[in-house]
Amino acid sequence: MTENLVFFKASNNQAILRKFQSRLNEIQSKSNFESARNTHMNNIINSMLATPDEWDFKCGITIKWIGNTFIDLISDKNLMLTTEHLDDMFSMCFRFLFELYLSTKTELITELNNARNFAVENTNEFSATAKVQVEYAIREMPISMLKDLLASESIGSIKDFNNLHKIIKDKQDAWETELKNKEIRVEAIKTSLATYESGFNFVGLFQGFDDLSKQKELEKTNLLFWIKVAGIAIVTPLISEIIYLYFHVSNFEQIKIVLGISLLPTASLIAILVYFFRIILQNYKSTKSQLLQIELRKTLCRFIQHYADYSSKLKEKDKESLAKFESIIFSGIVSDDEKLPSTFDGIEQLGSLIKSLRA
Repeated sequence: MTENLVFFKASNNQAILRKFQSRLNEIQSKSNFESARNTHMNNIINSMLATPDEWDFKCGITIKWIGNTFIDLISDKNLMLTTEHLDDMFSMCFRFLFELYLSTKTELITELNNARNFAVENTNEFSATAKVQVEYAIREMPISMLKDLLASESIGSIKDFNNLHKIIKDKQDAWETELKNKEIRVEAIKTSLATYESGFNFVGLFQGFDDLSKQKELEKTNLLFWIKVAGIAIVTPLISEIIYLYFHVSNFEQIKIVLGISLLPTASLIAILVYFFRIILQNYKSTKSQLLQIELRKTLCRFIQHYADYSSKLKEKDKESLAKFESIIFSGIVSDDEKLPSTFDGIEQLGSLIKSLRA
């Protein structure tokens, strides 16, 4: 049994078998031997036509050896179906049948088993050529089949099994070594990543503080600008008053009159500007204080992971070991508004100034 050929299943070969079978059925037998021979040959052909896949699969060697010769012989319409020719045809059918028998684990069906027994028991009744074929099939064909099988690629693969097993084992060892090396590399990467954990673990919290810090920096810059503007605005009325008196008033009496008229508005304006200057200055100081608190939180976020790791054992003994840290990190960012001037501070100062002038 070799590779799975397509011989008996081929449509043209099946047509040839059917035509030969029709010719075989028309023959008038002259003896019981010829009648039994033709009947058994007809049963073999019936099986070939009924189960071509099985015959193709299990008779590969005989198909390779005499398949074409068998088809050429039975397809020759001009060939006279003499006793010798029919004996030759039966002997070929018997060779196919005997390989089928050798390749089948179980017993053949009754018709095929009877055909095999008929050939074995009546070997001497066949013509000389057919007798040689039958005896070859019974005695030497199993050995020839075995030799062909041993020389096949399948048996060669079995013979090379040990070499193949060694190759596979070497491959497996190489894969295991490579896997172990990769595991070592993964562990090294894991250890390396652990060293960066503190840098990224609280990256969201740090980023939030950083954004808030940028906003406060901008706010501080704006407040500093308005402090400068307010400072200039405070001294501007006085300077303007002096310049006006210098260029437009020629004697002291006129100066007294002008000062009496403009002093109250000027003083009121300066008092209001001083009030706003104090508010802006207080906000500026508050913003600087908030920036310091934010920078403290950003600094603490950089080492919180290691701090928590190192203090874990201490926290088992004292649950409040991180309370100070947590109170700073998660507390609100407050401004010092205790000295922030109220809304009525400027009004009270203006009232005091008016009272002093009237007195």
